[in-house]
Amino acid sequence: MARKSTIKLLLINESDNEGERLISLFRNAGRVARAQRASSAEDLHSLLEQENWDLLIANDKHPEIAVEQCLEHLKKQQSDIPCLIIRDSNADAALEAGASDVVSSDDDQRLIFAAFRELRHLETYRELYATKEKLSDAEERSEMLMSKSQDAIAYLSDGMLISSNPLFCQRFGYDDPDDLDCAPIIDLIDAGDQESFKNLLKTQISNGEGSTDFNFTGINQAGEGFSAAMRLNNAVFDEEPCIQLTIKEQGAESNSSSGGNPDIDPATGLYSYQYFLSQLETANQQATAGTQVSTLLYLGLDKFTSIRSRYGITHAYNILLDLAEFIQAKSDEANCLAHYCDDSFTLLMPNTGTEKAKQYALDLCQQISEHIVEVDGQSIQCTVSVGLVAIDGKSQQEANQLIDNAFSASEKLREDADNEGVGNGAELYIHVREKKALGDANGDDELDAFIQEAIEDERFTLTFQPVVSLRGTSGDHYEVRTTMTSDEGEALGPNQFLGNINFSSINTRLDRWILLEATKKLSAHTENGHDTRVIINLTNNALQDETLIPWLSVALKAGGIPPQALIFQFLEADITDFLKPAKTFAEAVKDLGCKISITNFGKVDEPFKALNHVGADYAKIASELTEALQSGGDTQEIKSMVTTINESSTQAIISGVENAAALAHLWQIGVDYIQGGYLAGQSGEMDYEFTDIA
Repeated sequence: MARKSTIKLLLINESDNEGERLISLFRNAGRVARAQRASSAEDLHSLLEQENWDLLIANDKHPEIAVEQCLEHLKKQQSDIPCLIIRDSNADAALEAGASDVVSSDDDQRLIFAAFRELRHLETYRELYATKEKLSDAEERSEMLMSKSQDAIAYLSDGMLISSNPLFCQRFGYDDPDDLDCAPIIDLIDAGDQESFKNLLKTQISNGEGSTDFNFTGINQAGEGFSAAMRLNNAVFDEEPCIQLTIKEQGAESNSSSGGNPDIDPATGLYSYQYFLSQLETANQQATAGTQVSTLLYLGLDKFTSIRSRYGITHAYNILLDLAEFIQAKSDEANCLAHYCDDSFTLLMPNTGTEKAKQYALDLCQQISEHIVEVDGQSIQCTVSVGLVAIDGKSQQEANQLIDNAFSASEKLREDADNEGVGNGAELYIHVREKKALGDANGDDELDAFIQEAIEDERFTLTFQPVVSLRGTSGDHYEVRTTMTSDEGEALGPNQFLGNINFSSINTRLDRWILLEATKKLSAHTENGHDTRVIINLTNNALQDETLIPWLSVALKAGGIPPQALIFQFLEADITDFLKPAKTFAEAVKDLGCKISITNFGKVDEPFKALNHVGADYAKIASELTEALQSGGDTQEIKSMVTTINESSTQAIISGVENAAALAHLWQIGVDYIQGGYLAGQSGEMDYEFTDIA
């Protein structure tokens, strides 16, 4: 999007008057905006298919479309349109649903700032995509030119061949370019010329410009010599400097075909399969970039085997030619129609959504069924089964897989038909996402995808266990834990699944979900008059992510959460392993008004070093160190630890309290908070009845 181009706004609000007000805001800020208001959910769907929008602005006043519904629709379409939400409360819900930002209704200036920021981001994204497209096209053209060149060409790096075209291979007696990959070039040159070649190669590399010609005796695969002339040029291959070798074929003439268009199949007059595949790949790339949505159709002739058996191969082929001409006549010029295999055609409908394409397919099926084909003096009528696939960038699949999916839809139509083998209709392929297993995730991308899918499938849930004060401290406390539902439906505790979530780079997707869900629950709970604080367990990624604190600050303000109600808890081992970022994190959250807790405390060699380093407000002592409390054993060591914790202005928490005997000991050693099955287990809600047991 150019800097001064017209901004295309899609609006979800109460009236056209509000739309005019927003247009006026952009005009006053020096930009021209053209706005379109969606009147209904159906209208929204249609507008998203028709136009490539720059920005969506929504509020909660639309009579039919809720903000979260709109954002969910965009998420399903995997749209890249930035979304700004105008609302005065519950901003976290909108942010969680995918909003780019949330702006209060009385802050028009910030709305414009946010809009220009998102437009810059969108412009950068589109420029990046365009650059990648140009690079891809350039590389594709380069490869095509190399493969079709009348010269024998190869690329050389560190004395080894890294790529070669078919003519180069043939020149040296090889059938496949792969046979020469990583082969030493010196092996293809006669021993008498090798020293000269080495010197010329060094000269060419050092000069960096111009070219060097070299007459030599080549050695082919059979060990036979032949005279040849080679030109050396500096080049770049796969973004690495290299040397291009060109062997000119003597007497080479232009070897073009007999004037025919190579993109056209001479047998049917339709586009060739290779050309169709290239167009499909282009459409797929455009869909991934969000610049265009297309639809692929696979048209299979019903009962073709029976037709061929009855009328013979020649007549069956003539029937296909007749159908090819008929379908081509019913197809727009913008579409790309190809003969895919014996009994089928493929049709690409660019810039066309599935609803329009399916209606076209149904009409075409009707027209084909009424079309009469004359074969050897007989009149016959045929039917086709059409499978459709949306090319919308959502499935991230290659072109061949898209064709296979369209074929599957065509076959499903036939299987479900009342008349066996005769679909005579159209079926849309529905992509079913393959479930990923946590243990099978390979690399950060797959691991991140697993977490995203688990969140979307609601496999993560939060539980709350009360933490009770022994000192009569005001306010209720709950520890927040995350559980995950396994593929077998079993609820897994954090110790059972967090060990498999090991990113090589920083990723806080799960931490952010935990924070959003916990604060959402807390907000609803405090609205009922409860004075409650939550201890939220986070991973070490949260300590290292420098963007988390600014994001958290915005989320707290938007959700109206008092910062002192949040206590962020980390494993002692994570604090120790990431001591410097832990200190930075602790200082930042305390500036916000939040607090820090260390869990599993006391297991490292110098536990109080970490505690004092981050200035922890709470220390939850490791359960292994408190076992004596349950059995009535010696409690002197744990009492000493609690005393030192308190001297550090930190409050001690002991969990695993399972009986009254342990409770009696805890009174004596100065513990501040207790937790365990004796009081209450974990629950999906914050519903514990706190009483003063001090």
